Amino acid sequence: MASISLSDLPKGMEFEEYISAFFQLGGYYIERNIIERDVVEVLELDIITTNYNILPPEIKLIEVKSGGWGFPDIFKIRGWMDYLNISECALIVNEGKRDIDFYKKKVKALNIDLVVIPDLSESKEALAEFMSNGSIEDVDISTWRFSYWVERNLLKCLTQKKNSHTDKKCFKSLTEYHLKVNSEIFFIENITEKVDKLYDIFQKFPRISAKCGNELIGNSFNDEYDALPDKIFSDTYYECKYNVIQISTFIEHRARLSILKNAIDYRIYEERGDTSKTDDISKRSDGNSEMWSLALLPQSFKDGLNMIYKNKYFNRYPVFWQWFMWIFGGFILKDYEEKEYEILSQKTGIPVGEIPNALESYQTLFPLNDGWFKDLSPNSNMKVMKMFPVPFRGVGTRYRRLLYTESGKFEDLELTGTHTLNDLIKWDNLTVEVLKND
Repeated sequence: MASISLSDLPKGMEFEEYISAFFQLGGYYIERNIIERDVVEVLELDIITTNYNILPPEIKLIEVKSGGWGFPDIFKIRGWMDYLNISECALIVNEGKRDIDFYKKKVKALNIDLVVIPDLSESKEALAEFMSNGSIEDVDISTWRFSYWVERNLLKCLTQKKNSHTDKKCFKSLTEYHLKVNSEIFFIENITEKVDKLYDIFQKFPRISAKCGNELIGNSFNDEYDALPDKIFSDTYYECKYNVIQISTFIEHRARLSILKNAIDYRIYEERGDTSKTDDISKRSDGNSEMWSLALLPQSFKDGLNMIYKNKYFNRYPVFWQWFMWIFGGFILKDYEEKEYEILSQKTGIPVGEIPNALESYQTLFPLNDGWFKDLSPNSNMKVMKMFPVPFRGVGTRYRRLLYTESGKFEDLELTGTHTLNDLIKWDNLTVEVLKND
């Protein structure tokens, strides 16, 4: 990504992403840009962290301000905390005030931590109290920022296509799918209802990438399809073209990750007997009671959830999959496989010997014929997730270049396989293309 660079002084959304990266390194599961919208937009949350080092997991609201701020912002945040039933919050700003100690004292009384970072070179020290998992490395911060940037541009591209191609159903459906998974589901407090709703959403958009691919070649979006058309598959994964499948596969994997995360939360709360989170009765908007039960979910999913629950580190799987998908790019570079597992262990808190179980958990919950991983060797010495968005593979490529070489150059990677290097370069090139379309 030599031709693409991050801002040294991130502002606005980039500052939010910069701060999010630190919390990813702190071992948290991160949810971002959560919007509650009905007739009008009610609120937008910058960052929600889930800390799985504590059981049951601790939820914290993180609000970020790169510009001016004051007591109106503080009181608004306090109101959000009450509305969302979240007891912990941090307000992180990069503009100080002359009487900052007065502000810190006042917000502390509201159960809000105020963190001021006027100089970004002091970020590590300022945020150290939130970090509980290893060291903070610049390569990790920058790679998470690149990953967020890719996500932001993919979603921006989706919005542009939805507005300019009103005759295509795929763009509107993908927008709805992402909004439901990323935002709407967050505001359901009852975890049983949340898992049920998530799976309902998942089933409402079955094989949406296959539907999108077929609409691209003139077929009806409303028909059922089992796979991408051959030409679209080739364009996406061999030619590495920037098409709607790069967006749809991101949203599909994002949905599965949300189901995985909330299903694990359900088992944690259920095991601890927390009926406030798992009670099967919840109130509908009309005041009547409605029954929610995981009994309505497919038996294969429930069996899979019971299986991964037996793994000692299953509660770390949400954090693991965020790292593996959005930083490692959904692939293992087999020439560095031992090192790959060591780094995954360091970043996610799962011992090296348990990494295979973590990788298998996706197949356990979401069974796919022949499994979710494909070994490309001997031609390309990698093991990759199927139907995974190539721009994030490019993020993973950049990460390996910086981790495994002093120069950061492709040619200094010690690779085997006829096409391994060429595949990495193609993935990297597509990521650059996505980032240039800002």
